[in-house]
Amino acid sequence: MTKEDPAASRVEILQGTLDLIILQTLRWGPRHGYGIAQMIRAGSGDVLQVDTGSLYPALHRLERKRAIAADWEVSENNQRVRVYRLTAAGRRQLAAERSKWDRLVMKLRRLLPWGRSRGRRRREEELDAELAAHLRMSEAERVSRGEAPEDAAANARREFGNVGIVRETTRAMWGGLWLERLAQDLRFGLRMLRRSPGFSILAVFCLTLGIGSNAAVYSWIEGILLRPYALVAGQDRMVVLVGKTRGEAGHTGLSWPDLLEVRRNATLFETVVCDKITGTTLAAGDRAERVSGQIVSANYFEAIGVRPVQGRGFEPAEESGRNAHPVVVIGYRMWRDRFRSDPGILGKAQLMSGVPHTIVGVAPEGFNGTFVGYPVQFWVPASMEETFDQGGFKLDDRTIPWVESFARLKPGVTRAQAQAEISGIAKRLEAEYPETNRGKEIELSPLWRNPFNAAERLSSTLQIAAVVAFFVLLIACANVSNLLLVRSFARRREMTIRLAIGSGRGRLVRQLITEGLIVSLLAAGGGLFVAYLGRDLLARVLPSRGVALNLPAAIDWRVLAVSAGICMATTLLFGLVPAIPASKIDLASSIKSETGAVLGGRGRSRVRSGLVLLQVSLSFALLVAAGLLVRSLQEMRTASPGFSTAGVMLAGIDLSSAGYDAARQKTFQHELLDRVRALGGVRSAAYARVAPFSYRPNSQSPIVIDGYAPARDELPAPEYDEVSPDPRSPWRSSTKPWRPGTGPAAIRSAGSST
Repeated sequence: MTKEDPAASRVEILQGTLDLIILQTLRWGPRHGYGIAQMIRAGSGDVLQVDTGSLYPALHRLERKRAIAADWEVSENNQRVRVYRLTAAGRRQLAAERSKWDRLVMKLRRLLPWGRSRGRRRREEELDAELAAHLRMSEAERVSRGEAPEDAAANARREFGNVGIVRETTRAMWGGLWLERLAQDLRFGLRMLRRSPGFSILAVFCLTLGIGSNAAVYSWIEGILLRPYALVAGQDRMVVLVGKTRGEAGHTGLSWPDLLEVRRNATLFETVVCDKITGTTLAAGDRAERVSGQIVSANYFEAIGVRPVQGRGFEPAEESGRNAHPVVVIGYRMWRDRFRSDPGILGKAQLMSGVPHTIVGVAPEGFNGTFVGYPVQFWVPASMEETFDQGGFKLDDRTIPWVESFARLKPGVTRAQAQAEISGIAKRLEAEYPETNRGKEIELSPLWRNPFNAAERLSSTLQIAAVVAFFVLLIACANVSNLLLVRSFARRREMTIRLAIGSGRGRLVRQLITEGLIVSLLAAGGGLFVAYLGRDLLARVLPSRGVALNLPAAIDWRVLAVSAGICMATTLLFGLVPAIPASKIDLASSIKSETGAVLGGRGRSRVRSGLVLLQVSLSFALLVAAGLLVRSLQEMRTASPGFSTAGVMLAGIDLSSAGYDAARQKTFQHELLDRVRALGGVRSAAYARVAPFSYRPNSQSPIVIDGYAPARDELPAPEYDEVSPDPRSPWRSSTKPWRPGTGPAAIRSAGSST
């Protein structure tokens, strides 16, 4: 098989270019062969030299194609010459050739290094001329001393050294060379990746899993723990007010009077806000829809910097009084879906918890309240707490810590400083109100440790997920490093040749790191796409209780910055592995041996063995951790909570939201239980205000007897060892549930004798 002669290719390019130049010259007027050659030379500033051996074959070729026509005429010096003219076909060919030439020039410009201006090209030409003049003078001096011309040229070049290195070193002094080299390295790296599509796809896929898992976890941390409230300003300075009892575990909220005291006396807070989670049931045709809401203080929307798109927020007077201000601000989603984006929604009434509420505002799109877990769709003022929160009117009661609240620190104030001030306020309240505030303390917690919503419960889960994602990233980096190292061994001849012709070792290392950077950038893009697809994964995985969960990931500039940082870190992690050994190439031994390795066999084996050991160790640790996690989840699922969960189903109903008063609620509940017990396959049925493992903390859910109203300080506290429907259990239940008027009843523990 014969190889194509490079010279033939150059002649082909020259002929095509010469045809275009001849047609363009004849466009200015008829000329003979000698005149065409002189015109080309003069028009190019003596740069283009047309060889007669190429000119006349080109003229006759164009004449044969009828692009030009020729006639014998007498020249100005009385010489008989053949004059060539451009024909109509030649004009069309000239237009086509010029279009092709313009496209070629555009392609060539793309291949030229970036930032190379006309002045820079002139300096490069002058540098080449200067170096060539140096060599000519050195060669001439040697010839004058009696050396043969061939020996003089060789000795002059040997004395001068590598012309390419001198040129690169001199160009580096001009500045801006790093950008040109970066462009060259990027183009070369892309070509190398295209030459090995299998390797490229595998490397990008491995890193996409590593970077994507880390970006997804950080977006969850950002959207759930660090900045969980969309459209709310200053979340980095927000703290949660948590009630504590000295010497006791657990937490509570604050009472409304205590919250007002904090709001009046705290000087290091910009604002203090109440935002108690609640809910109601709305009729949706022949079905009912459960929606989440919040009981808030009047300064809620102003304090968090959220302005309703329609109407207003709450006025200061609307947070006081007993059910005195039935007004509501609805969410954008409710306004869009339930009210069809009605522009005249303001002033209309919506029945909530049996009370008509006047709609005074519509929250902006994307705002889901200040609660992690459920999307809030309506807000009512604190004066309506009795309507939405059972337990009676509590705005003037210091004994009931029902308020969930947060505050924003003033700029420059630390949480420790604010904690010292709030502790002083709590001690003063304890001194002024010893009967209700004895042992009561107030603690400031960051948003990611908010005990009133899902943030605190999910923080440990997200921490575990972050550790797992980090291990996945390390495994991916080790895998790609091994791939790149093997690939660098396959490219040892290329690296040896590049070093032999003058390429610096630093430039070689930069090239390999640039190739790793390209892989990292592609993987970072894929990782962000994976994070975007998994932004609602937690809400889909975690079980909901009748209301859709709201646990969104926040993919903002911070997530992009973290992803960029991970991208750079991964480049250093796996890019330096093949780059550093490549910088230690033994050039002499590699050139001597055609099959010699670039690196020593022992060194190469040590690096590869280390990478394999790292991969195996990390994979083993990750598998062990995953196994322990699965085992823990299994133990949690099968662990006994103290009562039997087999065959138990849970359902919820909100009669207060449907407008039932206390008497009708009791009647409905008893009739519902009777009907459910009558169903086939149902052994027993009961109702309770608080279900096991529900959101409401047990400290706020005392055990009460239906039909009996205890005194203010009377709280039943039964002791029990075990609750189980097992017939062998010491517990016994009557065949019928206790109802008011049927006589006294009691719950006896297993260890009780009476």
